[in-house]
Amino acid sequence: MNYQSQLLVLTDSNDIIEEVKGKEDDVFRCSRSVLVPGYSMYHCSWKNVFSEPIDLHHTFQAVETINGEIVHVFRYPLNNLDHTIYVFFNVSPLREEKETDFIFYSPSMQHILTIINNVSEVDSTILLLGESGVGKSAVAELIHKKSRRKSGPFLTVNCGALPENLIESELFGYEPGAFTGGKSKGKTGLFEAAQDGTIFLDEIAELPYFMQSKLLDVIQSNNIRKVGGIHQKEINVRIMAATNKNLSGLVEEGAFREDLYYRLNVVPINIPPLRERKEDIPELTDQLTAAFNQKYGRSVHLPEKTKQQFIHKHWAGNIRELANTIERLIVTNGVLDHPKQETGPFPSSEENEAVSREEEVLPTLKEARERAEKELVLKAYNKFNNTYKAAQALGVDQSTISKKIKKYTAAASPLKGEHEE
Repeated sequence: MNYQSQLLVLTDSNDIIEEVKGKEDDVFRCSRSVLVPGYSMYHCSWKNVFSEPIDLHHTFQAVETINGEIVHVFRYPLNNLDHTIYVFFNVSPLREEKETDFIFYSPSMQHILTIINNVSEVDSTILLLGESGVGKSAVAELIHKKSRRKSGPFLTVNCGALPENLIESELFGYEPGAFTGGKSKGKTGLFEAAQDGTIFLDEIAELPYFMQSKLLDVIQSNNIRKVGGIHQKEINVRIMAATNKNLSGLVEEGAFREDLYYRLNVVPINIPPLRERKEDIPELTDQLTAAFNQKYGRSVHLPEKTKQQFIHKHWAGNIRELANTIERLIVTNGVLDHPKQETGPFPSSEENEAVSREEEVLPTLKEARERAEKELVLKAYNKFNNTYKAAQALGVDQSTISKKIKKYTAAASPLKGEHEE
């Protein structure tokens, strides 16, 4: 048998985990961390890994994971040392490299993933919209990795970080002797460096007005002209842009060119904030916890109470704020930075503090009923990914479920064409 990946777990006489060697993701092929030192093997969340019960008393067993892969489990009692070694082998073929760690569990994100798969096959200009921290750059990179340009470069440019007096030379390059202090051989610009690949213009709303016309020329002609040059050079680059600003509003104010806006807005993708895709938070939490534990060599286990607080928090900073919060918990081994705070792992500032149940403003009965209905409908749809089965489970008509799904996902994404089965 050719074992592809393995994981060793050492336990004491009571089957309490003492040491774990290997990466769970390589064997179990999921981002959820279940093997935590100090916890009993019998209390691990095996249901998040295996699709069938696992019997830890057996010397050998073959178990199927929730991803349909086979893991061989061996149990080796060390009687003299009063310890036991469990060895997990994944015997399924090696998987391809993951394209992204982005989470697409919620209905709104599933719909966006469909759009991503479609636009990846063509070279249309993409405009990614959404609040700061929702993952616009991750989506842009995913589109690139799924496209025929995936073997080419993917360059990210933060339009708000480039000095205004240098932005043209950074984007398009310059010829030798173009200006004092420049390189004697000139410089290749970012557009030219992205040849046969993708250039991602982040914070496009911050692009100076005088540069907007130059960018428009590049998009229309697929040519650039270096600073100090007289000849144009043809380029083959896909352009994607992103912003957290209201570009149409900036156009009305005269702060952004209308013609450039329409050139960029060929395929808009509006990424919803984290508070509108709460179904993704548990998986994001597990993924980030595992990543930071690995990065810092820790084995911090977040309690269920903390995870529940994550689900109900507003997350003004979206995924970036969630990641920062989890990283702080990992590096401090779960110790809060404010000793007097007892409500959770959040700073005591009014903006970020998790509101306790006693301090919450009670919703009206109508609001509470609608909130519960939304959670139940989305949970059923997320589970079955089928409106007919979701309707059966909830005891209502399929048309009712379809209307509810459209109602509760409309705010998360303006894209139409929700798939119905």
